[in-house]
Amino acid sequence: MKLKGLLVILLVLAVLLPLSSIFQSTAIPYASFAGSGQNVVVVAKEDYVFARVVITVQPLSSVPNVQVGGGTVIPTITFPNGTSRQVPVTTTFVFTLPNTAALPLSQPSASGPGYQVSPGSPVSAQLLFGQNSTLGIGNSIPGIHVYQYTLTGDAIISVDVMGVSL
Repeated sequence: MKLKGLLVILLVLAVLLPLSSIFQSTAIPYASFAGSGQNVVVVAKEDYVFARVVITVQPLSSVPNVQVGGGTVIPTITFPNGTSRQVPVTTTFVFTLPNTAALPLSQPSASGPGYQVSPGSPVSAQLLFGQNSTLGIGNSIPGIHVYQYTLTGDAIISVDVMGVSL
């Protein structure tokens, strides 16, 4: 009976251990900026990762006891496809980034302005303060997708990226 119990425990561990590397996450905890030009959130992932990006934008004008010299500028977010949206009230944006490869045939590593991905860390998120929205980030790296969300105005933001390797 003890041997069967031990075998069951070993079988469960053998199944769960590989699953622990399937889930990946990264986050940019609350960061605020005021009057610093354009700020770019860079999210990168490997092809085989299915990811969910959650960006919360809170205008500084809606934060109690916060005053910005020279008046506040309503935040605007520009998405990777080029469309823009003003954010006059606290808003949460949720994006699904699909996987484009069923299995990781190759596991490239890459880094650039605002991102660093590797087989050990297949999702990356970083906020670049006061950057130009044309950083030259592209999808020219085989096996890697890079997305940039440009934020202008006075705001507090947070970013969470959850990825699943399927």
